[in-house]
Amino acid sequence: MVKDYLWRQRVKFESTLALSMLEPWEKILCLIIFSLLTMLVMIGLFQYLPQHVMVMQRRAIYYLWGQEGDVFRSWVEAPGLKEL
Repeated sequence: MVKDYLWRQRVKFESTLALSMLEPWEKILCLIIFSLLTMLVMIGLFQYLPQHVMVMQRRAIYYLWGQEGDVFRSWVEAPGLKEL
């Protein structure tokens, strides 16, 4: 039962990516290339995306409100709130 399920999943995978018409060494080569590219994209997302989001946030604040810095901090640190 599990063996049949795994076989069906393999057939779906190979037919979706047209791997069923390739030779075994070509399948392995394609899967290695696909895995390496996926790994590089994931590393790029986890390493560089948070920094890039912060840069985009600063630019959006500058373009929306016309000033640099943390606008939200200046709202919270209003003069009346410091006296409390």
